[in-house]
Amino acid sequence: MRHPQVVVFAFDEWLGKQLRELAAEARWLVREARQAAACRALLRDPRPTVLLLQADPDDDRAAALALLADVHRAAPDVAAVVVSDVKLSEEDRTAWTAAALDLGARYVLFPPLSRPVIEDVVSGLMAASVRRGLPPETAPPRPADRGVIDLAEEGQADP
Repeated sequence: MRHPQVVVFAFDEWLGKQLRELAAEARWLVREARQAAACRALLRDPRPTVLLLQADPDDDRAAALALLADVHRAAPDVAAVVVSDVKLSEEDRTAWTAAALDLGARYVLFPPLSRPVIEDVVSGLMAASVRRGLPPETAPPRPADRGVIDLAEEGQADP
């Protein structure tokens, strides 16, 4: 399997820098793009991928949300995280979160943003992405698969 990648579509280098140390330890590639076309090209590479999209809710163009919708349609296995460093009211944050989730984001992060939060979200999504990319016989068991008792199989389920 090819090395997993984290693709960062952001206005600056801050978001990508938050993941450099983790990516080096995990042997992931971190690829940054400033234009939507370049980001789409990086996502065509068939490998486990997590996409971080920096969005500015105050920006009327909403290029990140348009890209999110395109990516979700073209590559639904790519786990997308929308990140904003803009402080919003509770009502606006809720509306933006709902829109991003509807367009295919798995998570939406708002301030305060910290390296541990970003690393935890990305590492969890990457683990799931890598697990999906492995043949079933080599994939590690998911925690939910261990010790689960299916009452329907035991004939104990309600009719």
